[in-house]
Amino acid sequence: MSEDPFAGILERSSVAQSLRDARASLARPSRPFTPASRSLFQQADDGASCSRPSSSYSLDQLQFVRDVFTPPGARDSMASTRSSLGSRGYACQPIPELEEPELQLADVLELGEAAIAITEGYAGEALPAKPFRHARRKPPESEAAVMFGRFGAGPDEEYENSAADDLALCMDLTDAGSDSEDEARRPAATEELQEVANRLKDFRSPNVASALPSSAAWDAILTEVLSALGLVSAKDSEAGGTSQLPEASLPDLSDKVDALTAELVEAEPGLAQSANAPALFKAALTLLDQRLEPACLVRLARRALQLLKLETVLEDVGSRGAAATYLNVARALFKLSKDAALDSRFRGEGLVQLLLALLSSEHASESWNSMDLQVFLVGTLKNISNNDDNQKFLVKKGALRVLAKLMQSAETGNREKLWIQVTALLRNLVASSKRHKDFLALGLLDTLVRIMSSYMHCEELQVNVARILGKLTACDVTCEALAEELAGDKEGLLRQMMRCLAGHPGNALLVARHAFVLGNLTSKVDTLREVLVFELDGQALLPNSLDHFWQQDKKLAQIESGRSQESEATLVKLVRLVANVTINPAVGACLAGEAAVVDVLLAILSSRRMPDSEELVLCATAAVTNLLFYDTPENLLLSADNKQLLCRLLRPMLLESYNVEALVETARALGNLSRHQDARQCIAELRMDEVLSILLAHSERELVFYACGALVNLAADPGSALRLCRGRGLRSKLAALLREVPAGDEELLLVAAKVLSNLHLDCDSEEAWPAEELASLRLGLDRVLALCRDEPSDFGMESREVLQDLAGRLLESLPSSSSGGALSPE
Repeated sequence: MSEDPFAGILERSSVAQSLRDARASLARPSRPFTPASRSLFQQADDGASCSRPSSSYSLDQLQFVRDVFTPPGARDSMASTRSSLGSRGYACQPIPELEEPELQLADVLELGEAAIAITEGYAGEALPAKPFRHARRKPPESEAAVMFGRFGAGPDEEYENSAADDLALCMDLTDAGSDSEDEARRPAATEELQEVANRLKDFRSPNVASALPSSAAWDAILTEVLSALGLVSAKDSEAGGTSQLPEASLPDLSDKVDALTAELVEAEPGLAQSANAPALFKAALTLLDQRLEPACLVRLARRALQLLKLETVLEDVGSRGAAATYLNVARALFKLSKDAALDSRFRGEGLVQLLLALLSSEHASESWNSMDLQVFLVGTLKNISNNDDNQKFLVKKGALRVLAKLMQSAETGNREKLWIQVTALLRNLVASSKRHKDFLALGLLDTLVRIMSSYMHCEELQVNVARILGKLTACDVTCEALAEELAGDKEGLLRQMMRCLAGHPGNALLVARHAFVLGNLTSKVDTLREVLVFELDGQALLPNSLDHFWQQDKKLAQIESGRSQESEATLVKLVRLVANVTINPAVGACLAGEAAVVDVLLAILSSRRMPDSEELVLCATAAVTNLLFYDTPENLLLSADNKQLLCRLLRPMLLESYNVEALVETARALGNLSRHQDARQCIAELRMDEVLSILLAHSERELVFYACGALVNLAADPGSALRLCRGRGLRSKLAALLREVPAGDEELLLVAAKVLSNLHLDCDSEEAWPAEELASLRLGLDRVLALCRDEPSDFGMESREVLQDLAGRLLESLPSSSSGGALSPE
């Protein structure tokens, strides 16, 4: 066991790390895997508790202008149109949802008569205002294409194209006779206006907004945009804006609206009360209705939210118009957030702060703040938080605090659909252990426990909570803190998890995640093992769950000619939990007598092999090892048949396994089995003791220790001892251990000395010990005695005295190198 100069280098190499990560480990158990998804809900609505907002819509179905400015009666008479999108240029398809494709559009607002029309005016004078007259215009020939042309849809979303002919929007137009009057009063564009227009033509950044030179120029550019969008009567626009908007002009118009909004709400606070803000807001909504690139839509959504915060805009659209805008913008952002390529765009455009502000407690009483709105807002944040940089940014901007207040202020009432989104977002935010302290400090864990208790029927919500707990307990520091706290709180989290397991016994996703969490907690604190099994009905629940998923796995294997990964993953977590709770003597003795537990463990070891089901076999071996420790009449593993069976099942693992932890667990199991004479005889017949002797030269300290532990028992049989010394050089291996084991590892030195003390030969044997072995043993025993006299130790005075006494007696009993002979029996 001398130090290898290359060991440290190899240990840090990427190859060694990859191999280590690929192997199953009890110390590093695999975490339940959840495929990445950006759907609003993962499971279909059972309809038993609440109606969920549908997300089976495309961006083209959201009609921003109509929902805000069309009177309710007129809107009801309109035909909803959708066109075939198979030939559209933008290839991003809407992700299918589990809900029915039911389109739930927000209520709309009837615009009052105080609306103002913005006309082309003088560069240096206030713009004249005229009251609107209600008139009807014929929709563009390809309005359906403009409405629904951004994203493709599946065959189930096809509608007749002729339905577009039924669509008629109530628009506010100026008197037809006023065109000539306006033309007469309209001067030619100034050089300043022309320069601004040229700069905006190729505009691609909000920073250009600061280049707008004057309020008059701002108004002029707004008028130009409104005219191009057909929102104001102008001689230069064809047929008063009734012609189809050319797609090439849309990005330019979008950039101008972006620049104008930035000037209004950011660069020039004095303009914030401008009477033209409602017109700019309508222009932004009109562009949101068009076929634009996703990046443009994200930017426009941000500007619409900013404009809606202005008093003049709120007064113009009213509460129902604001509600319709917020909801449609949230729906659009949710659909856009499904595209991972836009994650950084959300952060860069400042939408993270805007969405968090809308979710903050200061807006809780607003009339437009509906639960559906909150669902889509949190759903959007959930999607973009799959990006690591966005996770950090969200936490930096106080997302955890916002969510904590949201959950505390809205605990009353049925909030199931909202909590599903909140818990999914929290799971992403606690992915880093650096955020666990803040999570616990804000009381979010207590809130989750209350939600678990109130919504025990909702499997998707319970899975999300379990995923949060899995992230928390996967961190050793957080897990230890939680385990200590939960040991005194038997009515809290542990009880809710056990209730959930009992209430959803067949849900593999849920059982696997809760079993993973409970396995983490019970690996830290012994008190939790007894609480879980004896006080929270784990004595019945664990065997039933184990048997259920084993039977399910066998059926799936027969049907599919293979094995279900989901079913096996659940078995892994359950078996690991059994292995951890049976560390406690009372629990271990109890479960060792449960046929459902013992039968499943033996069946796993009988039917599975390490190369195919490595982690499951490893966990099953650890559970069997723990149960074998309890030498009671009720222990089913210690029946004569089962002991023989176990010896045969453990042999392949000892010979074929490349996993060091599997070898360690096998050596531990053989150590417990070898306490019985019939088991020792079977081990010798299978020559497993020789393999254990060979493993004494292994570099893994734990494996050497437990191999010595098994050999302590096996060396007590004279026949085995003689065979191991003759054929495997056991004395030489033990002498090497005594010479090379680190000075502080007195525990390993003691167990090696115990093996040596049991290696006595028959008294009638005349076989001499080789001189080299005797010399090596004396050197090793002298070193042990010197360490016991001189080296400080944390091993314990009593144990050190035992080691010193045993080494001294062994040294005295060794035959002289000249006479040879056997070690005298005691």
